[in-house]
Amino acid sequence: MQNSVIRSVSYLFVLSLPLLACSLPSTAVAQKELRQAPEISDQPFSSDELAIYHEVLNGWLDDGKHSVRLSVVTVPLKAEASQCDKEIPFIKGNPNLLHRFREEDLSKLGSTQIHLVDPDAQHKEIEKNDPGKSIREGKSIEEAVNNGFAHGMVTLSEIWFDEKHEKAVVWYGFRCGGLCGNGGTVILEKKQGKWVRRKPCSFWIS
Repeated sequence: MQNSVIRSVSYLFVLSLPLLACSLPSTAVAQKELRQAPEISDQPFSSDELAIYHEVLNGWLDDGKHSVRLSVVTVPLKAEASQCDKEIPFIKGNPNLLHRFREEDLSKLGSTQIHLVDPDAQHKEIEKNDPGKSIREGKSIEEAVNNGFAHGMVTLSEIWFDEKHEKAVVWYGFRCGGLCGNGGTVILEKKQGKWVRRKPCSFWIS
């Protein structure tokens, strides 16, 4: 259901490619920032971090039926995330330190359909199967978007917690082309031992 809704919205945006072309420079800048390579820690994710990623994936893109390509490496959480709720004193993480998902983490993310991918290699697949490019080559909009989704990639950011480790903020994104994708930033709260969404902070679609 969630994938169908996202696909429907994506059809509208692909139809509007000429009007949205001006957004490409900012997208290129964002992708350049994400492709910088800080140090990758060997420290495994905590149970809280995996529970938060589980909640984000299951409440957004992963329906347990469709294959999800997840970047094996996180990305930095940008400083603007601290503005999501100024009353929560989030402890900012080190922007030059990222973490890597492991095969043993997948069972804790809530789906057997999640597969880890190398982000650099997958970016090349995304560019090769960009819906806009496929449409220009003669494919129908539906075929182009479905093919783009099939080669898209989910990326998750580092997580910032508050001092009591009861609230957290994280960014998530799905990219399937220059003008194909969606994501956002969300605040979560731990209630009775379970992480739940507290409120969305931002949402983007392209």
